[in-house]
Amino acid sequence: MPANALIWVGLICCLTALGIQIFPNAAFQAGVDVGAAWLVFGFGVFLIVIATAIGLARGDAQKR
Repeated sequence: MPANALIWVGLICCLTALGIQIFPNAAFQAGVDVGAAWLVFGFGVFLIVIATAIGLARGDAQKR
């Protein structure tokens, strides 16, 4: 998966988790585990960090 796609998926995970935290009643009514929203946020941050590392590694390899 390209690093650009990983960044977008991570961003969507982070925004979804923040939306769940902002509207917990609506999320609960939809059947979402509100307590697990921070796990989704953490996963999104993880994807963004990994995509950045992949991008930096590919950038270094292209300069050589």
